[in-house]
Amino acid sequence: MEIKSALILLNGDIRDPKSVRAAAHRANAVICADGGARHAVILRLQPDYIVGDMDSLPKALPKAWKKTLYWRDFDPERSDLDKALDFARSIGAREVQIAGASGGGLDHELVNFAALEEGGAGFDLTVIDGGVARLLGPGRHWLSLKKGERFSLLAAPRARLSLVGARFGLKNELLRRGSRGLGNRAEGKVVLTVREGRVWVVARGSRRTK
Repeated sequence: MEIKSALILLNGDIRDPKSVRAAAHRANAVICADGGARHAVILRLQPDYIVGDMDSLPKALPKAWKKTLYWRDFDPERSDLDKALDFARSIGAREVQIAGASGGGLDHELVNFAALEEGGAGFDLTVIDGGVARLLGPGRHWLSLKKGERFSLLAAPRARLSLVGARFGLKNELLRRGSRGLGNRAEGKVVLTVREGRVWVVARGSRRTK
């Protein structure tokens, strides 16, 4: 089976189990980054792969996981998320959803999002965490937002972009990481055009439809 999409489970908090289960059913592969396997146990998901140094696995793994492939990587210079992203790339995944990126300590959260920006190049990347954060690169993106829905833009770390269909529009402007892109509202069909760089789009259900 061709692996086009993958769900990566990290060892942080899962705030929206229903959305994570739905993402698992849509994905061609479920990858647990080491301790992220505990979420697979709780959500009754069978991972296709578990990647990492295996030092944070649950003590008792389900017997049904006989077909799960364990990919050991002891490199201390890379986080389990770095390893999982590299593994997803090696099996051909192009669309990657991430769950469990937050929680587990502020230092881990900061490292995870830095790793996503650094190692997520080339992926259609989405973070599921009580809402959706999607990392978008150059191109025109139609955002599926209801009228009046709140959303925010956060440059990663800089992006030149235009935005129409929102309360606060942008026209070929340079957005730097900071508060400027926070708290916008959809007023119609929201179209984001990224000319340079990458930007996080954060909303309850933001996604690119075209």
